[in-house]
Amino acid sequence: MTKAVPEQLAQPRLTPGPQSHTPGISVVIPTLNEALALPANLTSVLTNRQVLECIVVDGGSRDGTCAYVDSLNDPRVTLLHSPPGRGLQMNKGASQAQGDMLLFHHADTQLTATNFAELGHACNQPEVLWGGFSHQFSEPNWKLNLVSWLHNFRFHRTGVVYGDQSMFIRRDFFQRVGGFAEEELEDLDFSDRAIEISQSTKLVTHVVTDSRKFVQIGELRALAHVVAIILRYQWERRTANERFFEPYR
Repeated sequence: MTKAVPEQLAQPRLTPGPQSHTPGISVVIPTLNEALALPANLTSVLTNRQVLECIVVDGGSRDGTCAYVDSLNDPRVTLLHSPPGRGLQMNKGASQAQGDMLLFHHADTQLTATNFAELGHACNQPEVLWGGFSHQFSEPNWKLNLVSWLHNFRFHRTGVVYGDQSMFIRRDFFQRVGGFAEEELEDLDFSDRAIEISQSTKLVTHVVTDSRKFVQIGELRALAHVVAIILRYQWERRTANERFFEPYR
């Protein structure tokens, strides 16, 4: 069950200081039929020198996702295969990662140089163990703005990070928490276990999620689904994110 963060557990303050080493970032992207979104996503990731590697873990795509990844001529990109399920896929990617910081990133969300600059600064703060970015949609309207506002307000109040906020976790802390649950709502489950050890860090720059799926679903339906996830999770009842989005890839 998500818990409000006590006032004394405020966000860790990121203090500048001389550092001789910038930890490498391993980006882990779980995919399932993401051929439309993946090219722009990988371009935005691979243009950043802080990225040590990008591990794409595919859950059985049939739309050319794997063929696209195989076509890339970049030694930093690795394609792995896994049974479907974000928890399973991300755990497999993490098991192969070499970076000090793991960045779990959805295929339909974009990272910018500004995001990586802020994350690189956070990497050099030893008290920062895990967290996520602020969130917004690519084509905002008032209904999608409200979805993002709920994401960001919830993050501020509880410290819980959703997957579409590009969760970052130090590799040793990820192992300490025990990785992701291999079931629905793996991001919320991880957050609850991680908060028992260390408060999350909320970065101020925004990652941008493609509005396509939410527009196809219907913004009000998507908003209702987000609220349902929060309520069901608080009542310790699971809901299936993958089944909700399946027709809209």
